[in-house]
Amino acid sequence: MGSEIYGSPYGGGAHRAIAASKVNAPAIGLIVIGSLGIAWNLLSLGLYLFGATLTLPSMMGDQDAAQRALSMMHSGFGLLLAIVGLAASGLIIYGAMKMRALTGYGLAMAAAILAMVPGLACWWCCCGLPGLPIGIWAVIVLVDNNVKASFV
Repeated sequence: MGSEIYGSPYGGGAHRAIAASKVNAPAIGLIVIGSLGIAWNLLSLGLYLFGATLTLPSMMGDQDAAQRALSMMHSGFGLLLAIVGLAASGLIIYGAMKMRALTGYGLAMAAAILAMVPGLACWWCCCGLPGLPIGIWAVIVLVDNNVKASFV
């Protein structure tokens, strides 16, 4: 099972407490990344919906068909990105909460990996860059044998 730094990984509450202290900071970082992603994607969703209503009257004007199609595609694509970003951000937060509770190892790992994907949780927001190191940090902590064994 690898080296056991603090005795049996399946030991009592002291070992889980050590694992919990190891996962706490990266999990909080993931919660912050996910929260920033939700805020950014809600803003994006509002802007795309507002922008789509602003382009409808202009589509009735003298624009050529290519510009109308591009405008409609941009609005639809932007809407899709905001919805996917909201879902990804929510999953990052949920996985980080599971990580803090030392439950749902797969979900915690998925949240850490999702946070590393630039532009997924936060399309053009500042959290695209901090998500990478925080996600890497979370993965490094999660692959520790003692931490992994402490998950239920």
